[in-house]
Amino acid sequence: MESNNCKDCKIGSNCFNKLISFELEFINTKKVQINYSKGENICKQGAFASSVLYIKSGLVKLYLENFNKKITNIQILKSTDFIGLSSIYGDNIFNYSVVALKDTDICILEKDAIKKLIEKNGAFASSLIKKYCQEESYLYEKFRSISYKQMNGRLADVLIYLSSQELNKEQIFKYINRKDIADFACISKESTVKLLTEFKNDGIIDIEGKNITVKDHDKLKKISKQG
Repeated sequence: MESNNCKDCKIGSNCFNKLISFELEFINTKKVQINYSKGENICKQGAFASSVLYIKSGLVKLYLENFNKKITNIQILKSTDFIGLSSIYGDNIFNYSVVALKDTDICILEKDAIKKLIEKNGAFASSLIKKYCQEESYLYEKFRSISYKQMNGRLADVLIYLSSQELNKEQIFKYINRKDIADFACISKESTVKLLTEFKNDGIIDIEGKNITVKDHDKLKKISKQG
């Protein structure tokens, strides 16, 4: 049986690997572990963010909801990723909602405990900052795609993202549907299905049931670049 003790955890992120023994013991006393079932909401946009969430195992989807309940999918996170890092020093709320795409184990960490570790352990702080900067860079690219590109450019960006090596390992298309893909590209489901068929007919992708395989990455990147 898998240990819930941080010192014995085999799924620690690079950040936690920077902690020494007594720091791991400290953070272990400042966390609880909860299992979320597939489809269960993990946090709600606008809710009070009293903790930082660490994905021990599983797969989750981050999304935004606007005033008329329209969804914009932002990102998929997996094991060793964090949820709510910006709330440590920023807004004290979750800026997005998160739902489990499959059964997911989450470690809920007290924010003040994370702050103490940041202040005391420079390597841990540096690793967290690096992770945050990578996420920020992704978000800027996401914003640029949905703001300036046409539908086929947006969909190409989404397919490049979903077929990345990390998400490919997760067999991501098992856990999302065509509406999810449309909400990543901020276009209608009907337009998404039509464009996917066009990409398939052009030999760019292959479609088998829910699964999508990119056959010609160069063509897909060209569509993305042309916008």
